[in-house]
Amino acid sequence: MIERRRPFALAIGAITVVILLSGCDGSGAAPSRSAAGEESFTRAQAVNLNFKAAVAEVQEQIYAGEWRVGEYGDIPARCEDGYEFILRRNLPEGFSFDGQGLQRMADLRAWMTDNGWQVAPSPTYGEGIENTVIVAGKPEAKVSRLDVDMIPAGASGGVVDVLEVRATSTCEPGDPTALLDQLRGPLTAVPEDDGIPDLERPDATPLFERFTEG
Repeated sequence: MIERRRPFALAIGAITVVILLSGCDGSGAAPSRSAAGEESFTRAQAVNLNFKAAVAEVQEQIYAGEWRVGEYGDIPARCEDGYEFILRRNLPEGFSFDGQGLQRMADLRAWMTDNGWQVAPSPTYGEGIENTVIVAGKPEAKVSRLDVDMIPAGASGGVVDVLEVRATSTCEPGDPTALLDQLRGPLTAVPEDDGIPDLERPDATPLFERFTEG
């Protein structure tokens, strides 16, 4: 049986990594392959939790309700030195800031600046493009880059505010293929239900799937 989802424990300190030592002479030989894999998986869990928690704080400043899930953020993608996680969330369809969208973005920029985010200067666009964008990073929270991209109500005749949050974690050392095998198991078929929610509140317990067989 494949367990498709498991809540990602918030208390990282409660995760115990069992280190298996080879030999009986007590010399402290190198960990076995399985122990090294467990340690790598535990590190990835911690990175994923920190990354998602930092992004969730930003989401809560915008909207505390349910967001549409684009990319959930638990799949390790290859980067230059190892793996990274990518997350994407969108406000509900038909959402409106009731004319306060631009002010809310200005307030968000100020909050991020005051709370340790490295906020880039506002990008400028050509005529006809009305997007308001915040680009920032927080490497100590495992966020390499976060974009908050809003098209305000009224742009091009629209009546709702459209907002998307996109985030990429820092690039972490490790093998993304091996980590994905631990998360998903052998790829034999496309699951009917991968356990990932379509909607999620910022304060929801993050998921970090783990393949188990039994």
